[in-house]
Amino acid sequence: MKWRFALKFLVSFAIMMVLWARLDFGDHYRSAAITVVQTLSPWVSGWRLEHDQPGAIADIVFRSGDSELPMLLQLPALSMGLVPFLSLVVATPRQGAKRMVVNVVLGGIFYFLIHVVVVLVYPVIMDRPNAIKDTLGVFTGLMAFVVAPLGLWFVLTYPALQSLWQINVGTSDTTAARRHR
Repeated sequence: MKWRFALKFLVSFAIMMVLWARLDFGDHYRSAAITVVQTLSPWVSGWRLEHDQPGAIADIVFRSGDSELPMLLQLPALSMGLVPFLSLVVATPRQGAKRMVVNVVLGGIFYFLIHVVVVLVYPVIMDRPNAIKDTLGVFTGLMAFVVAPLGLWFVLTYPALQSLWQINVGTSDTTAARRHR
């Protein structure tokens, strides 16, 4: 079971990396995220997002009044986290094809929304940094890069993982042991 999972993960990972590069997925992801954030940012944070402007200090800049804040997050790189997530979902045993497709679609949507939230709070965190904002910045970075792919995989495939790992929710080890006697 372990070898089959590892093999499915590695093969799907390799295929998705090729597709990610060939389809310029990172650039499309960046465009979609920028479009959503441009619409929501003035209402959420009061900052306007501008991108790809000639003579700007960065490719993506947040502006509020006379203040401007370059965004240092690389959205195409963030999109790459979808590759291990999708590979984990594809490799997870004991889920039907329909459930796998639902998990892939829902996971992709939630992953994207997590990054939209991270970009929306970016100017709030990065403008006038202090210890609290630095901590929030580290936390949102961990959410975007680490927790999002692994957490979404675990939450979305939990029914399959629960039976695979024989996780008994709400029963103690002694209760489970008594049942087996």
